[in-house]
Amino acid sequence: MTASDRERAILSTYRFPDEVHVDPLVVRGPTHADVDEIAPAFVDAEIGGEAGLPPFGAEMLHALLDDQLPAMRERGLLAAYVIAEGGATVGGFTLHHFDPMRDAVEVGYWLFPHGRGRGIATRTVGAMVEHAFANGIRRVEAHVRLANAASERVLERLGFTREGVRRRFLRYEGGYADATIFSRLVDDA
Repeated sequence: MTASDRERAILSTYRFPDEVHVDPLVVRGPTHADVDEIAPAFVDAEIGGEAGLPPFGAEMLHALLDDQLPAMRERGLLAAYVIAEGGATVGGFTLHHFDPMRDAVEVGYWLFPHGRGRGIATRTVGAMVEHAFANGIRRVEAHVRLANAASERVLERLGFTREGVRRRFLRYEGGYADATIFSRLVDDA
């Protein structure tokens, strides 16, 4: 995998990873066997609503796995993952909005209540960011709804910089909410 080269008109060849291990966690693509376990997060305002997940039920998630996710992944739009610990799903993660001209990608993450407070989000985001940097990405972004202090702390612990606010950017509670944009560059200390 290579970074882009503007002078030679070469786009980045970054590819979303299939699986990343963050002992004892495994970050892997979702399967149909995961749907019943993760579906409640998509309709829970405290989990899916906060993470901007679409309010899809199990039937729609099964269809998404077959019909849309493979093409979205191939085009660099979205790679969805589950975060598993000892075989149980503790949360989810996304890499999305890959920009092959700017060598940039965005991250998103959510955890079930039983996965919170143990550093799982921090370790997962950190591992996925390091994977991206090791494979040609130079900028990783994250958008966090204002007042989501727990998510902001994850990014701050990992050296992300708060850049500003994007007005009415994230879907939230039937409308749109302001979001803080965070970024981390490959050469940030």
